[in-house]
Amino acid sequence: MIILKHLTVERFRLLRDLDLHFPQRGSILIQGPNEAGKSTLFECIYFALFGEPLTTNREKRALDDLIMYGESEATVKLTLSVGATELTITRTVERGSGQRVSLLVRRLGMPESEPITQLRAANERIITELGRLDGETLRNSCLVEQKGLQRLEQISGRERESTLRRLLGLEKLTRLAEQFRLTPEDEEQLRECSARLRLAELQARIPELSAKLGQVEEALDAVAVNEHLAEIEQQEAEIAEQERNLAAIQQKRSELKSRQARVQQLKKAEAILAELITAYDEMAEARRELPELDRQIADLELREREELPALEKRVRELEDLSRSFGTLERMATDLLATVSTIKELEQEVQERTTFEENLEQLEAQISRAQARLDQARLTRSELEERRRAGRPSLEERLRRLRHLASRLEALRQAEERYAQRLAAREQAEQLENQIEERRRRLREAEQEQARSEQELRQVEQRVATYEERWRRQNLARQLEEWLRLRDKLRGVTEAERQVRAAYQQHERCHQEAAAALSVARRLFAVLVVTVAAFAITASLSFWWALSQLLVPAVIGIVLAAACVAAFIALFIRYSRARVSVQQALQREQDALNHVRAMVAAREAAARANGGQEALARVEEEIRALGAEVPASPDEARRLIEQAQAERSSLNEQQALAEAREQLTTWRAQVAKATETVAALRKQVSDLEEEARSKGWDDIHSKLRSDLVAVEQARHELATLMGQEGLPIPTFEANVFNSPAKHAELKAIIDEALKTAELEIAALDGKIDAIAELQEQIKACEQELESLQARKQVLLGRLERFQTSDPLQQLARAREQQAALREALQQLTDSLRQRVKPLGLQFGQAQVSSAESAARRELEALHITLGRRIELQGRREHYAALLKERQQSLSGYYQQLAKFSAVLGSWIIPPNPFTETLNGLRARCQQELQAASEESILQELEQLQVQEGASRAKIELCRQEIEEIQERVRALLDLRGRPIPQGYRREEIVAVWPLVGEYGVDDRQRLEEERARLELEMQQHEREELELSQQLKTGGEQLDLEQARRRMEQQERTYQTKKRGSMLIAAVIERLMRKMIPRTEYYMQQILPLLTSGRYHDVQLVTEPEEGSASGGPLRWRVWDSAAGEYIPREALSSGAADQISFALRLAFAIAALPRELSAAPGFLLLDEPLSSFDQRRAQAVVEVVTGEMLGQHFEQIFFISHSSAFDPAQFPYYLLIDGGQVVESNLPVVTPHSALNGNGNGGRPSSEEGPETSSEATSVVA
Repeated sequence: MIILKHLTVERFRLLRDLDLHFPQRGSILIQGPNEAGKSTLFECIYFALFGEPLTTNREKRALDDLIMYGESEATVKLTLSVGATELTITRTVERGSGQRVSLLVRRLGMPESEPITQLRAANERIITELGRLDGETLRNSCLVEQKGLQRLEQISGRERESTLRRLLGLEKLTRLAEQFRLTPEDEEQLRECSARLRLAELQARIPELSAKLGQVEEALDAVAVNEHLAEIEQQEAEIAEQERNLAAIQQKRSELKSRQARVQQLKKAEAILAELITAYDEMAEARRELPELDRQIADLELREREELPALEKRVRELEDLSRSFGTLERMATDLLATVSTIKELEQEVQERTTFEENLEQLEAQISRAQARLDQARLTRSELEERRRAGRPSLEERLRRLRHLASRLEALRQAEERYAQRLAAREQAEQLENQIEERRRRLREAEQEQARSEQELRQVEQRVATYEERWRRQNLARQLEEWLRLRDKLRGVTEAERQVRAAYQQHERCHQEAAAALSVARRLFAVLVVTVAAFAITASLSFWWALSQLLVPAVIGIVLAAACVAAFIALFIRYSRARVSVQQALQREQDALNHVRAMVAAREAAARANGGQEALARVEEEIRALGAEVPASPDEARRLIEQAQAERSSLNEQQALAEAREQLTTWRAQVAKATETVAALRKQVSDLEEEARSKGWDDIHSKLRSDLVAVEQARHELATLMGQEGLPIPTFEANVFNSPAKHAELKAIIDEALKTAELEIAALDGKIDAIAELQEQIKACEQELESLQARKQVLLGRLERFQTSDPLQQLARAREQQAALREALQQLTDSLRQRVKPLGLQFGQAQVSSAESAARRELEALHITLGRRIELQGRREHYAALLKERQQSLSGYYQQLAKFSAVLGSWIIPPNPFTETLNGLRARCQQELQAASEESILQELEQLQVQEGASRAKIELCRQEIEEIQERVRALLDLRGRPIPQGYRREEIVAVWPLVGEYGVDDRQRLEEERARLELEMQQHEREELELSQQLKTGGEQLDLEQARRRMEQQERTYQTKKRGSMLIAAVIERLMRKMIPRTEYYMQQILPLLTSGRYHDVQLVTEPEEGSASGGPLRWRVWDSAAGEYIPREALSSGAADQISFALRLAFAIAALPRELSAAPGFLLLDEPLSSFDQRRAQAVVEVVTGEMLGQHFEQIFFISHSSAFDPAQFPYYLLIDGGQVVESNLPVVTPHSALNGNGNGGRPSSEEGPETSSEATSVVA
């Protein structure tokens, strides 16, 4: 239990000097007026325990606020006991420097330890000794602050549960729950064990599947043999059918050949009859056309001699007249152009006169505008000259005066800066002294750190030497184990090598089989193409031969023969390729069987040894010891001998343990020294940064430089004012930053500035007149420019008139007009005389029309005469055709006589009449149509195709039978069966009985079973490969039983942690849920006492809150007998509500006391809880505080009241404070003798001692 024993306070806020010894048990009344320091007493205790001020409903205050006004430091010293341990805490707060702490821990029967002076370490040690009781937990339980009765009702459920965990000591359970918490490593280990078990199961399952797959494949081979036998029977039946088809095709071909010969004779006879009919028709036409052509030729010769010369002469005369009329028209056009030119020249003469008059007027206007422009420019020049003479000097004076004002401001700033530095010099010197002190302490701490690090390095070297010897001994033991396991695994390595060789051989055989199969497929495709080409070329050749196209038929026969030769050569190569494929497949199957045998041998060797995993673990241990795995057993033995020569003894092991303990000790000292150095360096750097930020790092030199700057500014200001004719100022040597002096100088300078600005403004007023003159000048210049432009235009036009005089041009044009009129009249008279003989009217249109008509007549005559040549050509053609047809008639009749022997005598015509010949030709066409040559050719072609297809099919069937027999022989060889005498089913069953057990109907079932086994095996192998890569086993064979045991062990560990963490969480949650009923129970006992029997029953309720097992903030409802129900806080008066809240605080403090009382708070701090209580209920509170209800749970109860209504005699102990000092007290007084006894044994007094000796006096100050 935690008991407060002794409190010493100096200059802490309102308390100036207190030295209090608290009794071991009892309630203490603390009274005094307002601001006497009563609440400060609790804040002293809180600050001593936790090193921070106690704040209530205000912002966190700085530590400097804890120091009494006018003082530089405050000290609080608290002594308390926690079971058999006594703590003495001394905290000192220096203004501007933070706090210092000294913690002295004494245990019963143990020597005193060194005091702890590090702030963080001391705070953490105090919290640890108090059972993890921190400041927030104390305020929520045993410290009822002033105006803090509703604190429990305001905090959240998570904060309340955090307070309970600390009070009840559940932090140990939390740490235990942390140990049982499932981590990602646990999940990973469970997954790894599960994967290893799965890998072992797969490795055991794959050989079984392989054996089953072999049996299914053998049964499928037997089914394949049955299928091959059925195919042989089917092919033999197909051959017999095709031979019968060939015999029928030969008979039908003979019949078609005879029909085709008669059709050819009919076609030739029909052609001769057609030519004979054509010859008779052409002869008749020639005899009709020859007389008519002779007549037309004679007419044309007559017209050429009589009409042609007269027409040609008339056309020539009319053409000459047309040219003369064209000349007459051109002369008339020239005369009209001359008349228009004369009119234009007369108009230009008038314009020239007008231009000369306008030019004289423009010259007069230009003279007047130039005079106005010269007058305005003269006036502007005079004004600008006056402005240039006065403004620069005024502007220069104004600039100097402004510079003078800026120098005055600079002087003021320099004096102000110098005065500020003088005021801060004393503080800067104090800060500099603090920096030097910290630097001195830093040097001492660094020297101590260097000594500790030197000792640490020496101890580390000794530890490293011992550990190196110990590592060599462990390495020797691991090498011995490695040699033993390596000898066992030699057989497994050899089996693994044979498996890899078998896999490589199988891969080569598989590639050879794939290449041979690809070649065979390509040859088969070429064979099919060759057969198709042969069929096409043969059909085309036959058709061309029937059509008597000999050259294409011969070429087609040659191509068909080439296709047959190519087919034979390719078929031989294809047969050889098929044999190669069978051999390659056989080699691949043999290699696969060899692989399966090697894998089975490897698995057997791995199951026999089972040491691969152990060897890997040993090699990992060797690498963990910092060594490489030996390359050979000899090297391992050599390392073992070296290690045996350095066997370590038990003394060395003890020395190693001692060295490690020393190493830990020195490391702690080095860490402590490092923290001290870091803290001092931070303090020095903070102080230096503060000096730099305030500009105090070199204040003396800055003061000198500021003084020099002030003197320079004063001298410069006096010089400039003298130069400007202003009064020269005088400055006192020791007076700086004088406002009156600066105001006087500023007024003088401002007056001079105003004067200069007024003079410049007066001069600038004349700028407006210059602007008006500038506008006048601009307007005059524009007017002058426009006049000049008009003048130039007129001058350009007059220059054109000077180069070409229009009067001379007018005279020449009139002379040309007279000459043209005379020539035109002469030409007209001549044309009238030439037109009269031709019988035409005078005019160009009539002459042109006559000329066109004459030309048309001449052209028509020429066209008519041109037909004579065509008529002569036609006459010669008909004469030759008549002679040729008369000569060919005997040949046609002879050919028809030859066909009469085959077709009959009806083919010879009895007479040469057209009706007879057309009747014979129609009969030939009818017989040709009835014979249907096209159908005969189609039937022959179909017979040829059918014959080729039948023969090719017979050949393919025989080849397929040979291939099937070869496949059956390969399957028998594959399964180790002898070669049968024949390939009948009975003969095959005799050498392989399994063929009789399975039929063709069993294939689907067996293939499904094989596919299922292959799929399962592939999945298992793929999963095995993935798991092997994931687990990095390197193809190692795992032991199934060992993997299963390991998985069960890991599963138990996982479930243990999982259920343990759930159990601990459930325990904590249960405790949290029980606290509200416990609090309600104690509240129901306290409430009647506080309210004098007014209220008895109360209920505590909470709202659900995330992350809180017991709910959110506490809400209470009290039973009101008058209302007959539970009413909330809002229905009560403030005084009654505060009483119930106070009862809640007391009940919670009692309910939260742990069962283990060694670290339980034994004190209760009540800070003025009676602010809203009446006299009767305040007396009830006193009875509760001094009664057995609280006394049986708390040893010490501190009660603060500002009211004087309480009789101190009601409390066993009382304390009256006023003005920060104890005015009256009956607290125990410890004599020096009892203090010495207490310090001597460090223990608690016995219960028989009086109040004066119930606490120990401690006076240790760190």
